[in-house]
Amino acid sequence: MGSDSSNGALAFALIYFTFFLDNVLLTVLVPIIPDWVRGESLELWTKHQAPLAVLLNSTVHQRRDEDTSVGGSQAIVGLVLGAKAAAQLMTAPLAGAAVCKHGPARVLELATAALAAAATVFMLCSGRTGVSGVWCACAGRATHGAAAAMAGVAGLALAAAAVPSEQRDKAIGALLGAVALGVLVGYPFGGASYALWSPGAPFLLISIALLANLVMQIMFLDKEKFNQLTPLTPETSGVCGSALSMIQVSRKESVAACVGAVLLTTSVMASLEPCLPLWIMHVFHPQRWQTGAVFIPDSLGYLLAASGLGGVARKLGAERVALAGQIAVGVAALAVPHATSVSGLALPHCVLGGGLGAADAALVPALLARHTRRVPHLAALLQAASSLAYALGPIVGGLLSWCVGFETALRTLGILNLLYAGYLYSALTEHPLSEQWGASTPEEDPESEEGTPLRPQLYTPLN
Repeated sequence: MGSDSSNGALAFALIYFTFFLDNVLLTVLVPIIPDWVRGESLELWTKHQAPLAVLLNSTVHQRRDEDTSVGGSQAIVGLVLGAKAAAQLMTAPLAGAAVCKHGPARVLELATAALAAAATVFMLCSGRTGVSGVWCACAGRATHGAAAAMAGVAGLALAAAAVPSEQRDKAIGALLGAVALGVLVGYPFGGASYALWSPGAPFLLISIALLANLVMQIMFLDKEKFNQLTPLTPETSGVCGSALSMIQVSRKESVAACVGAVLLTTSVMASLEPCLPLWIMHVFHPQRWQTGAVFIPDSLGYLLAASGLGGVARKLGAERVALAGQIAVGVAALAVPHATSVSGLALPHCVLGGGLGAADAALVPALLARHTRRVPHLAALLQAASSLAYALGPIVGGLLSWCVGFETALRTLGILNLLYAGYLYSALTEHPLSEQWGASTPEEDPESEEGTPLRPQLYTPLN
C-alpha cells in the first residue's frame, strides 16, 4: 500500500511538473515574439518604465503612432499566438484516441518529448526576424499546441489512475493550479532570461527541464497501473472514433452543460487578453508596466481557487462550487467596465480568476470520477472546450468590442454567464454530480450496463 501511495505521489509530481513547464513555455514567448515579427528589442520597454517581471500580454498590444504598420504587426502576432489554440483544438480527439490505445503514461511521455521539441524550435527561432521568424514561431506554436493537448488529456487520465480516490479531487485541482503557476512564472522568466543572457536562453533552459522530466517519466511510469488501456470498438477507435466518443459522452447526463460552463467562463478570460490592454491605455493612459500588471490578480485568483477548492467542492458539493464560480465570473465581467483606475481592476480580476478556478476545480474532478469508462474522451472534450474558448474568445471579443464597444462587449459576456448559471443549476439539479445532491452510489456507475464500474480499482466516483 505504501509503495502504491509513493508511486501515485511520484506520478502526480511528474504530471504537475509537465503542466507547469507547458504553461511556462506558453507565456515565456509573449515578451519575445515582437522581436521575431518586427525586430524590436526589450529596450523599448525599459524606456516605458516596465519592470521585466510584469511585461505580460501588453507586449503584443503596443501602439506606436509613428509606425503605420502596427495593425499588420499585431495581426501577425495574433496569428502566431493563435496557432497554438488551433493546433490544440484539432489534436484533442487524437489525444483521446492515443490514451485509449497506448495508455496515459506513454502518451504523457510523447507529449513531454513534443514540448521539448517545441522549445527547441523556439530556441532556433530566436536568431530570426521578419518572415522567417514568423513561420518559425508558427511552427513552434503549432507543435506546442499539439503537445499541450496530449499532455492535458494524458495527464488527467493518469491522475485518475494513479491518485487514490479520496485525494483525487484535490490532486486534479492542484494540477489545474499548475497552469496558473506556470503562467505567472513564464512572463518574468522569459523577459529576464532574454534580456540578461540571450534570446534562446529561456527556451534552452525549458527544453533541458522537459528532457529531464521525460527521463524521469520513462524511469518511473513504466508500470501496468499507469498504462491501463481503454477497451475500444471499431466504431470508437481512431481519431474519428474518438471525436464521435467525445460527442457521445457530451450527451450523458449533465456533461454538455458542464462543458458549456467551462467554455463560457474561459471565454471571458480569453476575450479580455487582447482587448483589455488597449482599453486601459485609451481610458486611463497608464504606464506600460501597469497595463501588464493588471493580469496578475486573475492568475493568482485562479491559482488559489483551483488549488484550494478541490476539497471544498467534495464537502459542499461540486454543483454549489461550480455555480458560485460561474456567477463570480459573470459578476466580475460586469464590474470590470466600472473600474475608475488601473488599480481598481485588481479586485474584479481576482474574482474573475477565482471564479474560473472554482468552476474548473469543481467540475473537472467530478466529471472524471462519474464517467469512469470515458475518462480519456471526457478529458479530450474538456481540453477541446478550453482550446475553443482561447481560439474564438479573442475573435469574438474583438468583434464585439469593435461593433458595440469594449464595455458593452464585456457586459454581454457577463450577462451570458449569469444566464448560463441558471441553466447549469437546472441541469445539475436534474443530474447531480455529488452525493449531497442525490447522485448515484459508487456501485451504480451510470456508464456501466450492469451497475458496477469497469475499473473500480482506478476510478471511484466522488461520492
